[in-house]
Amino acid sequence: MRRGRGLTLLIGLVVLVAVAWDTGADPVRFFRGTPWMLDFVRRSLPPDLRVLRPALEGAFKTVEIALLGTAASAALAVPLGFLSARNVAPPSVFYPARATLNFLRSIDTLVYALLFVAAVGLGPFPGVLAVVAYTTTSLAKLYSETIEGIDPGPVDAITATGATRLQVLRFGVLSQVLPLFLSYILYRLESNIRAATVLGFVGAGGIGFYLQTYLRMIDYPAASTVLLVTVAMVMAVDFLSSRLRARLV
Repeated sequence: MRRGRGLTLLIGLVVLVAVAWDTGADPVRFFRGTPWMLDFVRRSLPPDLRVLRPALEGAFKTVEIALLGTAASAALAVPLGFLSARNVAPPSVFYPARATLNFLRSIDTLVYALLFVAAVGLGPFPGVLAVVAYTTTSLAKLYSETIEGIDPGPVDAITATGATRLQVLRFGVLSQVLPLFLSYILYRLESNIRAATVLGFVGAGGIGFYLQTYLRMIDYPAASTVLLVTVAMVMAVDFLSSRLRARLV
């Protein structure tokens, strides 16, 4: 047993060393570059408060993108979650649904944003579509795993009363998983706020557009203002989300 653990540890260390070598992970290079990072921070201070208003407008737009996209995804993911749950859907439905969700979930939100910008043009709307496309598949996966872990007792009891299939799903399954569903929705909202901040880099609206613009203009004080607003926005959303999760779950 000890030899097996030692061999596993040795193999793991060899793999990590090989990966570090292949990726050029050199701590010396990092410390050599530290003065350049400090110089970047120095040139970013003090923040340029003249761009505070557009930064706040971009932050508000980012929250709108994430909120609308998450709300639409939360609803769309419910039937997909049931269709991809092993203990609810028949095999002929479960396997194609699970495979499709796995494929679509492998595409990043930023890639979806590029696709929808090409389809509908610039602005926040392609950002909403990108959030919906990715979050729907992610929530459906979490929903299905939650459904597969339910207690079968209430389901059997409701089925024994002669309830229809829809009534069994509504009162026997959904009532058990709803608190976790709400927790997943709030978690995805937090994640989507962060994801939506970079969608502006590809023209999908939000505060990322301003950050990219000021960085391209080498206007680091303005960029630092946008960055500070972004940090404040994310922290506020995390705080509100945790409070809501504590009350609802």
